[in-house]
Amino acid sequence: MDGLEAKVWRRYGHLRIYVSRDGTGIGWYDVRTGRHELTVPDLAAPFWNAVRTECRTLGEPAPPAPGTRPPDGTPTTDRARPESAPQPPTTPTHNAHPPPTSTGHTPPTGTERTPTADGGLTPAAGAGHPPVAGARFAQAAEEPELDLALNRPGGAAQARADELRDWRTRLAALVGARTQARDFAVGAKAERVIGGRLDKWARKHGWHVLHAVPVGRRGADIDHVLIGPFGVVTVNTKSTRGKVWVADNGIMVGGTKVDYLRNSRHEAQRARKLLADACGRHVPVQAAVVFVGAKGFTVRNGGPHDVAVLRDVRAFRRWLRRCGNVLSPEQVAEVHAAARRPKTWRP
Repeated sequence: MDGLEAKVWRRYGHLRIYVSRDGTGIGWYDVRTGRHELTVPDLAAPFWNAVRTECRTLGEPAPPAPGTRPPDGTPTTDRARPESAPQPPTTPTHNAHPPPTSTGHTPPTGTERTPTADGGLTPAAGAGHPPVAGARFAQAAEEPELDLALNRPGGAAQARADELRDWRTRLAALVGARTQARDFAVGAKAERVIGGRLDKWARKHGWHVLHAVPVGRRGADIDHVLIGPFGVVTVNTKSTRGKVWVADNGIMVGGTKVDYLRNSRHEAQRARKLLADACGRHVPVQAAVVFVGAKGFTVRNGGPHDVAVLRDVRAFRRWLRRCGNVLSPEQVAEVHAAARRPKTWRP
């Protein structure tokens, strides 16, 4: 397979094939949804060969390989359209779906996908899709867009942990050594703890929450995006057994300086711009860092003025209660409809 290695990952209703070269991931393909991500376009041909070979091994329908130059002569790349991957021929399609619940986490009947908005911000059945060049991709053009409201807490971190896990990481775990795979797995567990609580609050108060929101095309994601009358909160979940020290422009965990503030500010700024572009108006976005398992927590000088750094999920709930209402119910629904569409975060 041209030096490529394929590994199968099964979690949260997904069946994915991760492809790497010399230990470096180059992309993945979701067998059940047709969604894929290819970070090295020059390896498109061997990537799809590896995917088709693994599909045959699994007894699953193999996808048609996207051409680098469709019949009309217009060049395309996998990087340009990761959400428009060809759908396996046995994947069921439906023409209509029930509206999503207030929490955005109940999958529509009969399928894992929901339709996108058609000219607005309210989900509607039979939504339109960006044009896809070439007859080979006609089926992909008819498929509804994926719904980020179906993502599970910690899904992206756990997938990365599984991708990195091999005999070397298992050996390191036996001797208690720290590995990148272990760090991702611990992070995924913390995201599930916080995400479960956010889901409960959303059901109770009529808020909306999205988990593992993919941003851009370099594998970045936001742990949680909470949407309610208080606006939008991008939540960065962190797990530690050490002591946390917070100042107005810095955080130390276990005596080591970390870049959590910089990353959280960047996430909020990016979300603010992307949601404003999608909604056609300003969307208030705040950033929060929420810890899980901290043994000590010290805040100096009131902490950062633009990022809420909170000891645990209970402190996060108290902080939310102090936030004022800045969005009407109609605006909350509009922002949620935009936020649950992948193309909002990957323009």
